[in-house]
Amino acid sequence: MNAIFTVVFILTVVIFAFTDPNGALKAITDGGQKAVALSVSLIAVYAVWSGFMQIAEDCGLTEKTAEFFEPLIDKLFGKTDKETKKYVSLNIGANLLGMGGVATPAGIEAMKRLTDGGNKNGACMLFVLAATSIQLLPTTVVSLRQTYSSADAFGIFLPSLLSTVVSTAVGILLCFATAKRKKK
Repeated sequence: MNAIFTVVFILTVVIFAFTDPNGALKAITDGGQKAVALSVSLIAVYAVWSGFMQIAEDCGLTEKTAEFFEPLIDKLFGKTDKETKKYVSLNIGANLLGMGGVATPAGIEAMKRLTDGGNKNGACMLFVLAATSIQLLPTTVVSLRQTYSSADAFGIFLPSLLSTVVSTAVGILLCFATAKRKKK
């Protein structure tokens, strides 16, 4: 994937250099400055939520959350060990709060544990839930909208919630449908 993006970037720069040589360097440097400013603003959001997730894990809140959601996790992912349930609940919780970057490490560990345990249907379900994740609080999108001075940064809340609920429901149904087909 990196090779494809590199080739596309180089071709774009070469074409842009021939069509507008004066604007090419300015566009590249302006784009770089905007990318750095955006990264810094997102780092602050992720640092706060990563800290919150670490505190939740340190004080045992993640285990309590995993226990609370255990029936749902068992239904969606099948029987798994306690540690896997903890990572699954961390991943789902972070995704619910719109923090895909924070959810990724827990999701990778949960995926590894599910596949190593032979639970490929559970791993597929986690992948689908991570990809479609219901956004109760779309923090990344809201922070992007605030960064670019949106008149209503939280105006994305309801459309985001509705679309992610539908996509997650469809994804879960498709996972169950294909899992049943695999068993035959």
